[in-house]
This record gives sequence, C-alpha cells and structure tokens, in this order.
Amino acid sequence: MNTILVTAATSVLGTQLIEKLKETHVKVRAAVRNPSKAAHLIAHNVELIHFDFDIIATYENALDGVDKLFLIVPLVPHQVDITRKIVKLAKQKGVKKIVKLSGLGADPESDSQILRWHAEKEEVVKKSGISYTILRPGNYMQNYVYGCYGHCMNSIGTLKLPQGEAKINQVDVADIAQAAASVLTNFGHKDKIYNLTGYSYTNMEIVDLLSNITGRQIIYEDISHEEARAMMQGCKCNNQEWKINAMIELHQVCKDGLMEAYSMDLKNLIGKGPTTFAEFAIEHKSAFTNT
Repeated sequence: MNTILVTAATSVLGTQLIEKLKETHVKVRAAVRNPSKAAHLIAHNVELIHFDFDIIATYENALDGVDKLFLIVPLVPHQVDITRKIVKLAKQKGVKKIVKLSGLGADPESDSQILRWHAEKEEVVKKSGISYTILRPGNYMQNYVYGCYGHCMNSIGTLKLPQGEAKINQVDVADIAQAAASVLTNFGHKDKIYNLTGYSYTNMEIVDLLSNITGRQIIYEDISHEEARAMMQGCKCNNQEWKINAMIELHQVCKDGLMEAYSMDLKNLIGKGPTTFAEFAIEHKSAFTNT
C-alpha cells in the first residue's frame, strides 16, 4: 500500500484532497503544524503528523516511509528554499514521486513574483531526479468566499479589484482535488505538467452571476493599484508589504489578459467538464448571502 504525504493538509486544497483520498486504498499522512486542531482529517487510512515548514527537523519524520509526496508550499518569501530542502530530503528518503502544486502562468520571466516563484519551485522538482507531476491551476473560485477580496465583496456587496475587464480563469478547488487524487492513485503522469483550468470570466460576469443567484445586488469596481494596496493594508488578513506587492503584480498580470486560458487537462483527469462559476455559486450560495 502506497503512503502519500500531503503537506499543508489543513489548507482549502489539502483538506479536500484528503477527503478524496479517504475513499481510496492508500495510506495518507496529513502533515499539519498543530495536530490537535486537525482531528477532522483523521480516517481509517489517514494519520496526522507534525510538520512545520519553518522547522526542518519535522521534515524527516514526516517523510519516513513515504512513497509519494503531494507538495503544497505556503506563500512566503523563502518558499523556494523550503522547496529545495523538502525535495532534497525526499530524495534521500527514497520518495518515488512528487506531485507539485504550482500555478497557471508559472514563468521565470513573468512580471509577477508569485509566478516566478512557482517556476523556480517547478525547476527544483524537475531537477531532483524524482518522478514528478506538476499541477498548474487557475484562480481558485474559493477566493471569492475566503480570499481577501471575497471578504470585502461579501461584507459590502462590492467586488473591488484592479483587474479591469480581463477574463480570468476560474477553477473550483474540488476539481483540483479530484485531479490531484487521480494523479496520485493512478498509473502514468510521469514528468507531466497539467494546466488545471476551468472557464474564464470577467469580474463583471462574476458579479452578475452572483447577483442573479443570490438575489443580492453585487457590483464590480475596477480600482487602482493604490486603492488595492490601501484595501489590503486594512484587511483583517494582516497582509505584509511583500505580499501586497506580490499580489498587485499578480493583479496586473490578470489585467494584461495573461490568465485567460483553457486546457483539456482538467477534464481528462477528472472525467467531466470543469465546474462552472454558476454551479459553484449555487453550491456555496449561503456564503455569498451571509453579510
């Protein structure tokens, strides 16, 4: 029986992936910073293990006996260095496969620091000598519920983003989790890169969909970088300056139209068309109507 280690197991994606893996015949090791707060993840084939990205000593126990690693690395300035350390130890421990979460548009020459980081982390995995699969999802639909701009939209009824009228690819985390589970539990996918895309929408199209589904008027306001910076500085997310700068760069990439894409990869991996934003909004209607 294969043992799969899932890092960032309590993240939105990590949690949903583990739910998918609970239904399979693999042993899942959920890497969490605080096991006492992650009891909801435990199942007959899921164990919790202490893992802290900032404490290298925790990597060793987590990777002992692991066959496959699903690697999510947090959005922090030293994420590439974290990736190097985890991948190096995975190699030493005999891990046979790494499935790496990346991002749509990962490019070492990107104007977005976040997308450059993704590209650097991908390169670390590619050069490791370990079989790999890289998953590049579009924007999480869940950001409109849990994300910084989602908090604003759901509290005041206005979606404020510096993204102009650009179409941006949107994908449901549930679809990403299903694709990741497929890659982790089925043969094939060796040294592949998959663009996990849903459909692309403008923010005006998104607020129109949400208004029609919830019966609540929601509007979109295209704001300047300065307004976006002030909004993030005042957000309860406690954004640091480096993160604000990185997010503004990513917004500009979106505004430039570089995040509109469509690939058959997601459909091929999950065996159905990707979730539409309307379907997502209907399923999560209560989240958009609670103010």
